[in-house]
Amino acid sequence: MKLNPVLNKYTNAPLSLSLKRLQECSARSFELASPAPPEINHSVDFYNLEQNRIFNQEWICIGRCDEIPKAGDFLTHDIAGTSVLIVRQESNAIMGFINACAHRFTCLTSEKLGHAFAFTCPNHAWTYGINGQLNHAPFMEMKSSFNKNDNNLERLHTEVWEGFIYVTLSKNPKKGIAESLKMLSKNIVGQYDMTDYKTIIRESMNWNANWKNLIENFTESYHVPIAHPKTFANHKKRIQDYECGEDSEHYCYHFAPQESDNGPGAAHKDNKNLKGKWRRTMVDFCIFPNHLVTLMPDYLWWVSVMPKGVGEFKATWGVAVPQDILNDIAEEDHDNWVMEKIEYMNTANEEDRELVERLHQGSQSIRLPQGTYHPIEKNLWQFMKYLTKITA
Repeated sequence: MKLNPVLNKYTNAPLSLSLKRLQECSARSFELASPAPPEINHSVDFYNLEQNRIFNQEWICIGRCDEIPKAGDFLTHDIAGTSVLIVRQESNAIMGFINACAHRFTCLTSEKLGHAFAFTCPNHAWTYGINGQLNHAPFMEMKSSFNKNDNNLERLHTEVWEGFIYVTLSKNPKKGIAESLKMLSKNIVGQYDMTDYKTIIRESMNWNANWKNLIENFTESYHVPIAHPKTFANHKKRIQDYECGEDSEHYCYHFAPQESDNGPGAAHKDNKNLKGKWRRTMVDFCIFPNHLVTLMPDYLWWVSVMPKGVGEFKATWGVAVPQDILNDIAEEDHDNWVMEKIEYMNTANEEDRELVERLHQGSQSIRLPQGTYHPIEKNLWQFMKYLTKITA
């Protein structure tokens, strides 16, 4: 469904009004809460505030460590208009840089994934090592005051958590990502050993909705039995069995077991980490602001959502599976097996796309009812409280 961006009564809403409405909604207890006010999904001023307070400051997931396994392997990602370059080092560490030459800021590479021994600017051939140091600047000896050591790539804070790569544009991040997510690892997701999951798919998609509409869609499973008849509904998790996690400033999650101990959605027989119900339990979680993960014993699906405007976003997503699952796939069957996974995920994405775009369309209406939440939609309320704090 293609939606054309339109002006509506919320487009030019004063920022003070959007913040006031958001604060009013998040101040209510969950039992009395109503959905996020439409202003925050349509207001241009609120969108601009999000860029400054959220995407230019918070930790953003850009991919998986195993996507760049060797020294010189790199990936690029756009964060709020800033292209970042992430490179595996000879030491095996992962380093992040602004993807712009230190001369006159030409983008060094437009490749999304690749391998390089060095990065050479296409404009004037300034050349940098994979550690970001300037190694060669043609004819710059003509400038007596020029010092190569003063013209390295702009370094970014980069961290790894549970096999995911995070970067922040902030020069002075308040708190490390691993520290912020310590209890989530300890209490819930650490037992899955996500670092052992190997990436088999990396794709991207552009949808016509506000980025927060996808966050809302992903962080509740109330819609799954109705909206995903071809995919996730087949795991047969009862709505009554869903549990929402504790309140946190950094994340939210919910989980539920499926019926079957075997087959899709269940742990491999060689999996020694997961015990009891966790061998057949899915965990859906959101690392604020925009990293979404469906974690199951036999695969994980991650999404990093990036706004491209008030009514458009780009979502980079990937699928990774445990090594014991991969070991059972014959080499000659591997490509067809991956294609089946891609088709499955594309089907699931299309099931969600219409919901997400209709949510954006419906919420721009001039008159709306108050709205309410189902008990297993608590994660939406938790996300709204995060937005209130970060934009205050």
